[in-house]
Amino acid sequence: MLAKLITGAQNTAVLRARRPAFIFSLAFFCLGVSPSLAQAPVTPQPPSASVNPLKLDFPDSTKGLENLAKEIFKAQKEGDSTRATALAQSLVLPDPASWYLQTFGPGIAHDEGAKYAVDQTHLPAEILTFFFRALQNHNTDVTAARFGQTCDDNAGESAFGTLQLRLEPVPLYELRFINGGQFLRLFAFVYVDGGFRFVLAPTVANHFPYRPRPEHPSDAQNNSNASPPPVTRVRQGGNVIAAKLVKRVQPMYPSIARDEHLQGTVRLHAIIGKDGSVTDLVVLQGYCSLARSSVEAVSKWRYSPTTLAGRPVEIDTTIDVIFSLNH
Repeated sequence: MLAKLITGAQNTAVLRARRPAFIFSLAFFCLGVSPSLAQAPVTPQPPSASVNPLKLDFPDSTKGLENLAKEIFKAQKEGDSTRATALAQSLVLPDPASWYLQTFGPGIAHDEGAKYAVDQTHLPAEILTFFFRALQNHNTDVTAARFGQTCDDNAGESAFGTLQLRLEPVPLYELRFINGGQFLRLFAFVYVDGGFRFVLAPTVANHFPYRPRPEHPSDAQNNSNASPPPVTRVRQGGNVIAAKLVKRVQPMYPSIARDEHLQGTVRLHAIIGKDGSVTDLVVLQGYCSLARSSVEAVSKWRYSPTTLAGRPVEIDTTIDVIFSLNH
């Protein structure tokens, strides 16, 4: 349930909560991790209600988050399950409803924010399990990355979508657990109320950047008892909608992407308006520099309008923009 970051070959591992009724998974991607895990000296214990809160001293910086991760590893190695559990519990967001509403808006607060509130009691145990598996795989060289206002291709191909959904530039952090050429990523962390907290990244495909709609009191009063409007949006595959493209603006290949030898496919979730214009776009996959160029170009595309039973409808679809370096 994290926003997923891709690093070359993709291998997904999901850590599930112990209660079947609620599944709170920390999805992470690893590159070349061996299927056989070495034995670790201590198995992390589930959080206990009797654990005393810690006095946190990890500053709002990549170094601060790295030190916090190292402290969890240290506690696990030394068999100090009480401290390990307390550190993991400190990563729970204190007021998820308020944070998600302020950071992402009401739609995401209703979805991911509500899921977080329901499953947060299981989160510390899942965090400890993630760290334990990283310890077993010897992915113990820890670094952190911070993603704020600037476009950063270092965020990987999936983080840009999450960053795009923010209402304000709240910095999001990522932990990376390295073992030689192998590494795991854990995304995302924020700094709230004097400490780092793990947050459930939105499912980007389910949301567009929130834009409040102007409210007209007279209209709201007149329509309060009106029947819901008929369905005016349909889903069509990208190959179908591509055939209706009548105006295409070619994306620029960013110089920074060329310099970094970045190429690949940017996948966009789009709403095509009743008049054929692109009304909403969100990045599902793609490096930031390529994604920004794609959004700028695709927002100017035009399609032939689609009708259903003689009435114009919006189209919910995906659009792929391919960037390829010619050597």
